[in-house]
Order: sequence, then C-alpha cells, then structure tokens
Amino acid sequence: MRRDFQNSFGKTFLVTEFDKRNNWIYNDWQGLLSLDGVIHGSIGVLEILQHTQCPYILNDNRGVLGSWKQANEWIEAQWMPQALAAGLRYHAHIVAPGVFGQASAEDLHLRVGNSFQMRLFEDIEEAQAWLRHMQEPTA
Repeated sequence: MRRDFQNSFGKTFLVTEFDKRNNWIYNDWQGLLSLDGVIHGSIGVLEILQHTQCPYILNDNRGVLGSWKQANEWIEAQWMPQALAAGLRYHAHIVAPGVFGQASAEDLHLRVGNSFQMRLFEDIEEAQAWLRHMQEPTA
C-alpha cells in the first residue's frame, strides 16, 4: 500500500507506504511543507495506519527544507489521537538538516510526551535499527 502526494505545482512532497518486509510505515517527506500539505499528507499516513494497524512509523525528513512547526498543533490535537486509536506505538523520526527542521521535530517530540515512543535520529540506519529493536519480543 503506497500513496504519493503532490503540491499545487505538481511536485511530490510525500511518499508514504507500508513496508511489509520491515513491518513499518515509511514516510518520505520532501521540500518546503505548507500547513495544508502536512495535514493532507498526515491524513494519508493515518489512512494507511488505520488500514494496516501497524504500530511502527519511520518518518524521514532528510529532504525537508525549512520549518513545518506550524502543523504541530494540528498534529497534536487531531492526528495523534487518531493514530493512537489505530495502533501507533513507535515513531522513529529522522530530522531534517538545518535548524528549522530540527526545531520543528523537537517541538513535536515535546508534544508527544508519553503518548507513544518517539525518538529523533539524524541517521536512517540508526532509526531503522531502533524500530527493529522495538519489534523484538523482549523490547
């Protein structure tokens, strides 16, 4: 299951898919993200989460430019409760390069609190390793 999202200029800003082999939902965010884009894309992620009931998300922001902090209030109030109800438990987030993307991720991390386990990473291999570890029976 895969979905691609384009902005009003026809440029893809999100590819989200259920990675059956790794048992996680992989989100590849790209470019400058508007509030509407983050909401639209996040609803698509939520639909995949609801369909698969997969408790693991790998959110890749390495291609994101600038801040998306303006969406965090909506994510906290609207998306998180629905994601939790659909089974989300572990969220590995690879931060965007640059101070604005990192600040956006840190703000979201604070908002998540103890709702589910969220870890911030700069390296995709470390994020993947953490998710794999969380899937182990003893984790």
